[in-house]
Amino acid sequence: MPSILRLLRLTVVALTTLVMSGAAVAQQPIKAGDTLTGTLRLVRTVHPNGTPIEAYQIVSEPRAMPTNDEFCDYDRGAATFHLFTMTDAAKRQLKPLLGRKISVTAAALFCSETAWHIGDVAVPDWTLQK
Repeated sequence: MPSILRLLRLTVVALTTLVMSGAAVAQQPIKAGDTLTGTLRLVRTVHPNGTPIEAYQIVSEPRAMPTNDEFCDYDRGAATFHLFTMTDAAKRQLKPLLGRKISVTAAALFCSETAWHIGDVAVPDWTLQK
C-alpha cells in the first residue's frame, strides 16, 4: 500500500509540473517592445569554427514565442535570452549586474538561428530598465 501512495504522489507532482510548464506556452507570445525579466549570466563557449564566444543571457521562466518564427521550440517556450553586446559600453553596463535579476525592454528579438546565438532567443536591440 505505501508504494501505491508514493506512486500517486509522484504522479501528482509530475502532472503539476507538466501543467505549470505548459502554462508558459499558453500565454501571449512575446514581441518587440516587451519586457524580459530574469537572472543575468555570462556564458562562455566556443563557436564550431573555434572562435571563443562570451554571451550575456537573461534566464527566466519559459515565455511563448510568435508562431511565425520557424526556429522556435513552441512546446517548451523560450527561457534563455541572448543580449547582444556589440560595444564595450553594453558590456560595461551588464557586467556589474551578473547574477542579479534584471529587466530589459527588447526592441528586437528572434529565435536563435545560428551557432553565434547563445540561448533560445537572440535580442540584438535592448534597453536596460532601472
